[in-house]
Amino acid sequence: MTLPTSALMQTLQAHPEDADRLMRAACAELRAQPVSPAPPDATALRGGLACIAEAGLDAVLQRLLDDAPRGAVTDGIAALLRPAELAWDEAQEIDWAARHWESCRADGLLDEELAADFGEYWRQFEWSALRQHLVLLGQGHPEQRRLLAQIVKTASRYVAFGALKRALEARFPEFFELGFSLR
Repeated sequence: MTLPTSALMQTLQAHPEDADRLMRAACAELRAQPVSPAPPDATALRGGLACIAEAGLDAVLQRLLDDAPRGAVTDGIAALLRPAELAWDEAQEIDWAARHWESCRADGLLDEELAADFGEYWRQFEWSALRQHLVLLGQGHPEQRRLLAQIVKTASRYVAFGALKRALEARFPEFFELGFSLR
């Protein structure tokens, strides 16, 4: 997985007015790099899930592992658009992801199913980001609150993560109060 460099993150934080130009360039670089699918680390994912609940999330872990081979195509863009250090408006994330998807389709970088359906691509993107956020959470990343907010956002959208959402609601109810923000 290609992770955004700390230099890029610092530049984006210092110059948010240049975010669109910088992110488009970073997406182009991402497409130019060959994707080497790596299986997700079950132990690292388990560590992130353990920060949320001591037990009861085995089905969530299995679902994240089962969908990972196709998710590898979206790992790089997920790391770029949803880093632990920054949060973008979702409309902006969708714009960058759709442009990236269109370019990947044109370059023949996607399998038939992902190339045919942006909705499926977006789901894989969100699941890739969820895996990354759980790993970072388990590693004790200093942006724990932002990571949890992102995890809540994704877990709340997909029925497959109902157990994760319930565990988050029990442990971190403040993230389910009206008006919370990722920023």
